[in-house]
Amino acid sequence: MEIGEWKIAKIGDIIVIGYVSSIGYYDNQIELAIVGRIIKGKMMWGSPTKLLFGEHRLKPIGTLLDDIQDKTALIDLALMTKDKEWFEGLTGGLKNGIPRSSNSATMDT
Repeated sequence: MEIGEWKIAKIGDIIVIGYVSSIGYYDNQIELAIVGRIIKGKMMWGSPTKLLFGEHRLKPIGTLLDDIQDKTALIDLALMTKDKEWFEGLTGGLKNGIPRSSNSATMDT
């Protein structure tokens, strides 16, 4: 597991989506910066909130984000989290007719 990896975890009936922000705190727990929640099948985005998880509770995100959101929402999330690599991967398809996000934020380098 590496800092910046996207993971999901289940908390009761809620699935949280976030990226690893720190490793090794408090008996090797992983700090996850949670940016989204799926509650009763509905996706909700928010500002990053950090929570600690045991590594065994975190699962790979796989294609979950692509399955539940359109590409423009993912671009907005990449901008919000300042994930340059993910942003560049998402926007590589702009030349192929994928619409630009309406978010006017810029990516910090």
